[in-house]
Amino acid sequence: MKGSYILLLQLPQPLVALQIGRLGSYDFAPGYYLYVGSAFGPGGLEARIARHRSRSQARPHWHIDYLRPHTRLREIWTVAGPTRFECRWCRALMATPGVSIPVRGFGSRDTGCPAHLFYLPHAPRPALLTGVILGAVSVRQPAELLIEIHSYDDE
Repeated sequence: MKGSYILLLQLPQPLVALQIGRLGSYDFAPGYYLYVGSAFGPGGLEARIARHRSRSQARPHWHIDYLRPHTRLREIWTVAGPTRFECRWCRALMATPGVSIPVRGFGSRDTGCPAHLFYLPHAPRPALLTGVILGAVSVRQPAELLIEIHSYDDE
C-alpha cells in the first residue's frame, strides 16, 4: 500500500557539523525529531518503513538517510491510501507551539514546504501526532484510509 508517514526519532546526544548531502553541515540538539514523508513509489509504505528501520544506508539518497544513523527510531505513524498528506502535516506541525524547524529545506526539495523535519526538546504526546494526522483527513476522504502506529525500541 502507498501512503504518507511520520517518523518519530530520538537523538540522545548533540550532533555537531553533520553533513546533510548538498544541503550543508548542521548541528542537531538532543531531543525528538519528526520526519514527514510519503511512499508512493515502488514498494510503497512497506519498503519505506524497512528502509527507515535500518539505521544506515550504503548510499544515502534522502536527507533523512544522513541523520538516521545517529537516532533511535521510536515510532512510525502511517496513513495508507491515495492521498498525499505530507504538506498538510508539515503546515500543522509548523503551527504547533513548541515545535520548530531545525534545518530549512530538509527533506522538502520535491514539495513547496519549508522543511519536512521538525524538532521538539521532549517526547511528543500521542495527542500531538493524532491531531496532526486526523486534522488533515477530510470527511470526504476515501473510506479505504488505513492509519497505523508502529512502535520500536531502536537502541
